[in-house]
Amino acid sequence: YEKSVIPLIESIYANLTPLEKMIADFFISNREEMDFSSKNISRLLFVSEASLSRFSKKCGFKGYREFLFYYKQGFSSE
Repeated sequence: YEKSVIPLIESIYANLTPLEKMIADFFISNREEMDFSSKNISRLLFVSEASLSRFSKKCGFKGYREFLFYYKQGFSSE
């Protein structure tokens, strides 16, 4: 994988549903470390935890936790 999952998200952006695009926009534009737990992010974006999981799978990850693992690595490499 690249240093960041953001180019990956951008590459599949056109194939996402409006809800998934909203989730994608959040992860693309977010620049701060925070509590990225599915519970917290779903509350923040008003989406279900299942939506986060489906979004992660569409990005090519096994699930939200794997997506987060690589997403957070983008912070440590900056």
